Amino acid sequence: MRQADAGGRPYSGGISAEGDGRSVGYAAFLRKADGYGWKMKQKTINGFLKAMKVNKVMKRWIWAMVAVFVVLFSIDVCAQENERGVRFGGGADVVSGYIWRGVWEAGPSIQPTLVLSAGNFSATAWGSVDFASTSYKEMDLTLAYALGPVTVSLADLYWEGSAADRNTIGRRYFHFGADSPHRVELGVSWCISQKVPLTLAWNTVLFGAADVNSKGNRAYATYVELSYPFAVKGVDMKAGIGIVPWNAYGTYGIDRDFYVQNVFLNAGKSWTVAGSLQLGLFTSLSWNPALEDVNFVGGISLRM
Repeated sequence: MRQADAGGRPYSGGISAEGDGRSVGYAAFLRKADGYGWKMKQKTINGFLKAMKVNKVMKRWIWAMVAVFVVLFSIDVCAQENERGVRFGGGADVVSGYIWRGVWEAGPSIQPTLVLSAGNFSATAWGSVDFASTSYKEMDLTLAYALGPVTVSLADLYWEGSAADRNTIGRRYFHFGADSPHRVELGVSWCISQKVPLTLAWNTVLFGAADVNSKGNRAYATYVELSYPFAVKGVDMKAGIGIVPWNAYGTYGIDRDFYVQNVFLNAGKSWTVAGSLQLGLFTSLSWNPALEDVNFVGGISLRM
């Protein structure tokens, strides 16, 4: 499970800090980086943006962000080449329940993670599948770059929703029509300092078929979180609060303009068991005032 972050589908209860609509273009983008491959990616991404009916201004912004991530990744790979800076890592969590930003998503689940990092750049694949007959399935891809205390991320969030949502949301991964389950989210987080590690994170959905408010208009669903990590007798803790500043009914299922969605307290501890393999235990207690709900979940993590 992942903690709240600047992008991807973060979970409010994990002990790690790995990254909250994916497209064929982004998958191709990660596979190749120049020459003929780039021309093919350009056509694919343009087709994706056209299918999602993205206006020209938004399209320019998306291309600009993708280009910036390519440049930053290239710089980091070159700078770190002599030090073998490209690193891979991964792991999996088994959780008693999947809570995302204060909202219950699924029951007992397994959540694998795969991370590629080079210098300040990282690319993360994260998923979640529950053990119940509802077969909740999620797959997120996140690109992130750290600029000192600021981290910028671009995440493709693919999830099918609950069983009730599947009448209106499609399940085809490479489908980007009116019922596409994809959302693309831009995130920015800022940690004040190492001495005062108070972190402010802002995440906004740029586009996605299900990103609508209660009136059916584009919502640009936004989640803002303030969190503070600390330790108590060797146990890593984290407390925070998250708000939704305007109506984002299609994403969070709450028909309200401004509300507190998540008040949480996390605790976790990890041990090295063999080589680089780490075993962790974690719990998360969260309240959702807007839904008048409370959840207390826990899990086990393995990292390599």
